[in-house]
Amino acid sequence: MSLSAGSGDNKIDHSLKRFWRFSQGFILPALFLIFWESIAIALDNPALVPRLTAVLGVIFHPFSELIGTGSLAWNTAVSLFRVVFGFAVAVVICVPLGIAMGASKFIHRLVNPLVELFRPLCPIAWIPFAMAMFKTTRVPQLFGIRYSDTILDSVQVGMIFIIFWGGLFPILLNTIHGVAGVRDIWLETAKMLGASKAKSFRKVVVPAAMPEIMTGLRIGLGISWMVIIAAEMLPGTDSGVGYLIMYSYELAEMQILVASMIMIGVMGLVLNRGLQIISNRVSGWKALER
Repeated sequence: MSLSAGSGDNKIDHSLKRFWRFSQGFILPALFLIFWESIAIALDNPALVPRLTAVLGVIFHPFSELIGTGSLAWNTAVSLFRVVFGFAVAVVICVPLGIAMGASKFIHRLVNPLVELFRPLCPIAWIPFAMAMFKTTRVPQLFGIRYSDTILDSVQVGMIFIIFWGGLFPILLNTIHGVAGVRDIWLETAKMLGASKAKSFRKVVVPAAMPEIMTGLRIGLGISWMVIIAAEMLPGTDSGVGYLIMYSYELAEMQILVASMIMIGVMGLVLNRGLQIISNRVSGWKALER
């Protein structure tokens, strides 16, 4: 009887500890919200600091029309689609190039000076160049289609270029580092077991480099998400979360501005978490080494 009671107490203590660890992450956000609401009440100026209820009203009605710019959900979807499109272009180009540079010293010597020359240039610094070069050309227009009546009509070539540049170097450099850092003993073991170079590359090099590649993807996606918001704030844009922020600022609709900022943070968290889950699946062996 006493053993059963002791076991029950241990389970309760364990549950309380798990709940406390889980709730710790909400303490500072809750304090921040209380502080924010207190300031909003004290100032009583919605054009400066909106009430939480006003912001939550925008977030909890994501499909409602906002100041003639579409809904919060639509503008968020447009920004996400632009980022995914541009990021996919960066992945398709940078991962194979990084693998080639990491595996071949000749290709590395050939390409690396160009990489080091352009690497210090901030993606946002390319925005004026992209605007001048591509203007408002949209992706369907590249194929001679003026209007496709799809979300592609909202994807400008200049934005794809900026997103690509944002993801380029984190993906490329981490891929190079991952491939070049494969342990020689693993390659020698594969060779001793009769594996060909192609099979060693497929079964040893790529899996071993995958943790570094996934780290580059997570960093690159985060930068791409940040730069698209900046690009959408510039003239010539008529949709996206960045555009919604600037337009709501001009109209002093601060509850929409703050709701859009919160949505940026939430979607950035979701994107990073999604890649983290994928990373844990494709490179779970790395955790077993610890």
